[in-house]
Amino acid sequence: MNQARRPRLERKNGKAYIKRGETAHAPTEGGAIIDGSQITRQASQKPLLEQELLHDLTQSTQKFVQEIEGLLAEHALVGDFDGYSGSVTAAYDRIKATLGQSPDIVIRRFQIGVAAVDAMLVFVNGQVDNNIVDRDTLLITTLDEPATTSPATLLTRLKSHFLAVGHITHTTSWSKIIPTVMLGGTALFIDGVREVLLLDTTKFPARAVTRAQSEPSIKGPQESFNEVLLTQMDQLRRRLPAGTLRFEPFKIGQHTHTTVICAYLSDVTNPAIVEAIKERLGGIHRSSIQTSNEIGEYLADRRFTIFPQIRFSERVDLIARNLDQGKVAILTANDPTAMLLPNTLVDFYQTTQDYAFPFWDASLMRLIRLAGLIAGLYLMPFYIALSSVNPDLLPVKLLLTIDGSRQGMPFPPEVEVIIMWLIIEILREAANRLPQQMGTTIGTVGAVVVGTAIVKAGLVDALMIIIVTLTALALFTVPALEIASTWRWLFWFFIVAAWLFGIYGIVLLTVVIVVHLSSLENFGVPYLSPFGPTRPSDLADSWIRLPFPQIRMRPTTLRTLAPRAAKTDPINPEVILHRAQTRFRQ
Repeated sequence: MNQARRPRLERKNGKAYIKRGETAHAPTEGGAIIDGSQITRQASQKPLLEQELLHDLTQSTQKFVQEIEGLLAEHALVGDFDGYSGSVTAAYDRIKATLGQSPDIVIRRFQIGVAAVDAMLVFVNGQVDNNIVDRDTLLITTLDEPATTSPATLLTRLKSHFLAVGHITHTTSWSKIIPTVMLGGTALFIDGVREVLLLDTTKFPARAVTRAQSEPSIKGPQESFNEVLLTQMDQLRRRLPAGTLRFEPFKIGQHTHTTVICAYLSDVTNPAIVEAIKERLGGIHRSSIQTSNEIGEYLADRRFTIFPQIRFSERVDLIARNLDQGKVAILTANDPTAMLLPNTLVDFYQTTQDYAFPFWDASLMRLIRLAGLIAGLYLMPFYIALSSVNPDLLPVKLLLTIDGSRQGMPFPPEVEVIIMWLIIEILREAANRLPQQMGTTIGTVGAVVVGTAIVKAGLVDALMIIIVTLTALALFTVPALEIASTWRWLFWFFIVAAWLFGIYGIVLLTVVIVVHLSSLENFGVPYLSPFGPTRPSDLADSWIRLPFPQIRMRPTTLRTLAPRAAKTDPINPEVILHRAQTRFRQ
């Protein structure tokens, strides 16, 4: 180990210095030598770091002191930390201390009239309509009000005569002023008046209304929601211009102040369902709400069930149709996905495309989805059960065919399923993350190339490839993404049951699922309705769809205020034709 040579020190004015010509050497872990210049640099960096920390601490303390001074000034005038005192100077200090450090916060002070009444505008640049602020609001700076006009009278005249803004509210509470400004409103303060005018100048950057991406439709309306809540309500108004369409707002999120709208038809929807949903919305207390799913998990009756209870959709026509049926829609600001509730299992297999095609085509599409559900859940488990656990249930010729195809295979069917399904899930996830055109190409080519290579390598037999492909395609027929993940989970439960117990395990798991579904309710609506309990009138629009003249009743399970959606069809086509022919002959 290297020994350090200690340099001689000189003392001058009470401080120690390394004597000129001497160099400090210190051994390191690897035996390298560090000279005195490096030690000097390290010693000089320490005071700089302390100065930076002291500077940051000083700035933070000054901001905190400014904020406290603003709060104390307001409290001294009003006696309440949340109340506005009527002093523009105190309001300016408070806003400058709390919000004014951000470059997007605009604080404009000016004077009004001959009396030079102090006033102030506060808004967030980029979230307001500049035309409204510049043309219709700041125009008040040119008013020539008499010197005898009191501030209260001036405020009344501004609100009733001069401010050309469509929606104006007033408040004296800072807890309402700050969130309104943060959400795109403009606050107008007038010195000597405790009321603050909140002007609706909101104009968020918005995505254009486009086609539905997650729920494409070949025929029918293509309009989807965007992230702006006002646009969502306007789209529903155009679809349902009924005077009974209600939008009730809720503010959720301590920091985000997210606006959530409860939409329903007051003359159709069951009031008990509406009140229960509003009570749950009012009971949500979170610091932040960013997506509609965060709210949806509060509205579910059974939060730990694998089956979804809330239908999510970005299609305007789907939400409007269900509102007319007596359901409730939840719209969330900054999220283009609306929520529908209550729901049944059949609701997740119905799409708006079913109503854009003739009833024979619509019924066929729904039955194909039902067949896809059965095939996706049971095809692979039955193959494993019959080939590994219960081969005696197969015909001899089919058993010999399966055994012949599996000669020389290194893995049992259960392991082959795991290998193939993991490959499918990886390809699915990769296709979702890539651009649409590239994702489709890679997903298709990857499946073909990987499948062919695995068969040629002798890891999986060809029959397994066919069954896995049919199972994946069958599960892709699910129209709602919420229920699709449920079947993907249950698929593995069936695989394990078939591997351990064979046909008996499949039947037992099916019974457990049916019992669980029978016990589920969503705001009092049975999950298996209209089949359990049976509702004959609701069968007209379930797994099949009858012609529209035959669908006259709204869903019975929703217990709507207006059960009948259409009157009895008085038109007899043969009679109408006979009358027309008679008139033509005459």
